[in-house]
Amino acid sequence: MQWGQIKTLFILCFLLLDIYLLFLVIQKIGNEDFGPANDSGQLEDLDQLELENIKISIDLPDPLPDEVYLTIREKTFTKEEVEEIIARDNQDIEVINNSFIISMLKEKIAIPENATEEVIEQIIFSTVYLGSEYTFDYWDKERNILVFFQEKNDRPVYYHSSGIIFVYLNDDNEIDAYTQTVLGEVEPSSDKKSLISPLKAIMRLYQSNLLLPNDEVTDIKIGYYSMFPPVVVPTWKITIDGKQNRYVNAIERFVIPVNDGFMDDMIQKGIESTRSITKNEELHDQMIEILMAKLMSNRSESE
Repeated sequence: MQWGQIKTLFILCFLLLDIYLLFLVIQKIGNEDFGPANDSGQLEDLDQLELENIKISIDLPDPLPDEVYLTIREKTFTKEEVEEIIARDNQDIEVINNSFIISMLKEKIAIPENATEEVIEQIIFSTVYLGSEYTFDYWDKERNILVFFQEKNDRPVYYHSSGIIFVYLNDDNEIDAYTQTVLGEVEPSSDKKSLISPLKAIMRLYQSNLLLPNDEVTDIKIGYYSMFPPVVVPTWKITIDGKQNRYVNAIERFVIPVNDGFMDDMIQKGIESTRSITKNEELHDQMIEILMAKLMSNRSESE
């Protein structure tokens, strides 16, 4: 056999070996992320969390089947929908560019002290357009703003600028006004992807030093996160110690950085939209005053 043929044979053998080793690595990763709850990899993860005195105080959801990315664009209202929106009782409403709702309440609605999430949702659902499609996420106490995310496929879409409600409260925790955007139809991609398990999502936080010794995981649920609008990705929302939320991309398996400027950006969008109101001076002036106060309150807190 000639040397050239021998060399070719060696190359083919090493190539096959590399392919086999790559297969073993991929299989190992798959087993770690998507194996049954009692496999050795997950037991090791639980043991590691226990060593750090990190508690999981809720039952973890079952691993989910493969899913796809979604494309969801901002809804453009029809003439009939705009008429329905502005006809709501007890409100002075403008719809900017057939997509951005600005509303000032004529009679304030009080949010009861120590109101539960269910009570807050009931109040808002009866006040805003398509209220039942939104879910209450958090109360920004510094700026006194209630934040609601719209749901698609029975899941919240986190931090999508085209599917959100900001409810602006005064110092007496009464609703002064709100701004709202609405998502359009869902367009699924065709390529399904595997999702990281809930436990592996928690471990991503631990490995990123975002879940620390003596912390407690108090909630975990699946939703969508707007990474690059209009595309949203399945995402695990993990609540730590009942107050801090972190997000893990369930397909690409990384921790999503906290967007500290999102609320300021949305308030600024509200200001710019309000400035386009030319035929309702009272609504224009009142909304600008409220929005500027909310924007400046955050800046004064950070100084």
